[in-house]
Amino acid sequence: MAEARRSSPAPRQTKAEPGRNRLIIAIRAACKRQRIDDDMRKDIQSNLIGKASMSDMTIAELGRLLDHFNKGWKGPMGHRAHVGKIKALWWSLYWMGAIDDPGDRAISAFVERQTGVSALKFLDHRKAASVIEALKSWLARLGVVWPTPEGIAVTAQNAPDFSDLHADRHAILLAIGDELRKGGVMNGHYVRYMERAVGLLPNHHYWTTAELDTGIRLLGRKLRHMKGKEARD
Repeated sequence: MAEARRSSPAPRQTKAEPGRNRLIIAIRAACKRQRIDDDMRKDIQSNLIGKASMSDMTIAELGRLLDHFNKGWKGPMGHRAHVGKIKALWWSLYWMGAIDDPGDRAISAFVERQTGVSALKFLDHRKAASVIEALKSWLARLGVVWPTPEGIAVTAQNAPDFSDLHADRHAILLAIGDELRKGGVMNGHYVRYMERAVGLLPNHHYWTTAELDTGIRLLGRKLRHMKGKEARD
């Protein structure tokens, strides 16, 4: 009787979605910051995602993993969360084409004009509140409609992980998308565009902050190019 032929294993599928390598690099960096070695990381991945290898994960799963490793990370000035908030708002102005320098020196110059404090790193949370409000007002004049606590709470009833961090990013994306549609660069809603371009889940309320940041950079570059401004990371 002839020996049964062994079926050769199916070739491993490679995933080349945009932003995939960026997420993997960010995950490894987050683990290094928190002194999580590869074995520990794989155990966490298996428990959280059900996959021990990042190469087997979708972009959505990588985003969930990055959010998990970044949760609770405070960074060199992390006890002052307002620093990150101000930087994120300043970068949003950059992606919307309102400013051309997203760097720390430009932020510090703005902070000094607003508060008299010479640099962002010296800003306490009390004075930071006025800076944050000034930046949000600037973005509102550019078309950003900021979410209300009530609206966030309603969304969170069906998507428990949804927070103000997600809602604010969606507000920026909506404003950028509107500008791109007005300029004839993009057809349809930013949600549909990102589903196709980044391979995200159909329900945008489940997108991670990492996925939303990828979308802001992607659409922001398009908007700056449309406005004739050179984008840089």
